[in-house]
Amino acid sequence: MIYFFKVVRAEMVKQHKNYFHNKSIYISLFFWPMLVFLSTYYGYKPFNMDKIRNHITYLNSSNVILFVLIGYVSMSFFRSLVQSAWRFSSERIFGTLELIYLTPGNRLAFVLGNAISSVFESVWLFVVFSGVILYIKGNAFNANIASALFGIMLVIVLSLLWGMLLNSLFLYSRDTGFLFTILEEPMEIFAGIKVPTAVFPLWAKGISYVFPLTYVAEFLRRALLNSESIYELRSFILASIIIGSIMLSLTIFFLKTGEAHAKETGSMSLF
Repeated sequence: MIYFFKVVRAEMVKQHKNYFHNKSIYISLFFWPMLVFLSTYYGYKPFNMDKIRNHITYLNSSNVILFVLIGYVSMSFFRSLVQSAWRFSSERIFGTLELIYLTPGNRLAFVLGNAISSVFESVWLFVVFSGVILYIKGNAFNANIASALFGIMLVIVLSLLWGMLLNSLFLYSRDTGFLFTILEEPMEIFAGIKVPTAVFPLWAKGISYVFPLTYVAEFLRRALLNSESIYELRSFILASIIIGSIMLSLTIFFLKTGEAHAKETGSMSLF
């Protein structure tokens, strides 16, 4: 177990040095999510909140900014890992992955370290911005603290599992940019970040169930804005456990088959 965490730490340090060595990168990490959040929030302004309340009873004009913000804070965790997995192709191009395959290092620890580094490096500035908004609009909260803390834990765990799954998928090919296109924008739309899933047609709701972000964003919104208890949110917890178990199982499967595929079909330089 100690060796496992050494591999995790080594990968975290490597990712930090590769992608977060320049302080100017933190400017984009702060302003881009903030601008997207503001554009979505002001997109809600023209609509009549009373009509939306037919679908979401706890949503009103005073807490709509918190509703959108909670979704985007959750989204920032998952988005950072989609981008991290997209950059993962460089591990193949520069031969890093080849060297990793030649070591006894645990492959699961490798993708876990990659995910942990990316998620916390990428979201902390937006979380700081969110904290300021939450402080200003604190009177609009109707929170259940226990549920909120549990929801934050779910966001972190499921986002890491999501990142590990995507990293394992990116082991199969150098040209995996299409996955970034498929998973980035559709996740934002169908997980209910821009538009609440409650107003989706049936076919769109079916797609939303695929994304783990759907469950954790709704869990946090209900915990913070409607004061729902952990017991009342048990269906979201069960769904999160099921989808988390599926993602972990698929990650292990893809790590094993991806390495076997690379060794079988690779050239002298493996890739």
